[in-house]
Amino acid sequence: MLAHREKLELRRPGGMLIKRVINYVCLLFWLAPFFANAIYVGNQTFSIDAGSNMFAKLVINNNKSARLYRITIRAIDSPGISEVYSQPADGELLFAPRQMMLQPGESDFFKFYYHGPADDKERYYRVAFEEIPPQNKISKNANDSIISMAPIIVMDTILVVRPRKINFKWSLNHSTGEVANNGNTWFKALLKPGCGANEDASTTWYLRPGESLHSGHVKQAGEIFILYNDAFIKIYDECT
Repeated sequence: MLAHREKLELRRPGGMLIKRVINYVCLLFWLAPFFANAIYVGNQTFSIDAGSNMFAKLVINNNKSARLYRITIRAIDSPGISEVYSQPADGELLFAPRQMMLQPGESDFFKFYYHGPADDKERYYRVAFEEIPPQNKISKNANDSIISMAPIIVMDTILVVRPRKINFKWSLNHSTGEVANNGNTWFKALLKPGCGANEDASTTWYLRPGESLHSGHVKQAGEIFILYNDAFIKIYDECT
């Protein structure tokens, strides 16, 4: 059974592209149980903050049998549709361990270490988490070709290394419906429609340095927040 790769792209206007890349095989109805208990890595966009050189990423094996996990890293100019890939400079971004074996229900951390330039530039990396059945069952099709009965799953994520010299800056023009990132590091803009709206009714955009959001959602929002690191910063409130 030949595996191939499907790219699922999620993007909000003006926002950071998030790609989820999953390897899968034919006869999906046979393989549904594998995907129901697949790899878990948490948020698909994660950051090494300006005051830190390390980030620990939790990986959980939700399968009913052991899995081998390993990762690959590529530097990108900026997340988006037309990305330019490159290999990180030697020693710029390291990770450990090289791979790990997790039993059912077990979890562990991949740790990322940044040793690159300490400047005012934000850097982006695509980190692919690969989940591999260590003893994959095989069979043969009608042409006697060997096929795999358990998929190898790849979860594509984005690691952002915030500038070592941070400049967090934003602007809001509610009347024209614009939220802008005027600094040198990314944040999320969260818009709540009207007053008393819950989180499920909110809309969220990723804004990279220099990006702005022009939307009627901004004009109609009763509350607007910026999510930066672990802080919720309210920048507009017509409800109080």
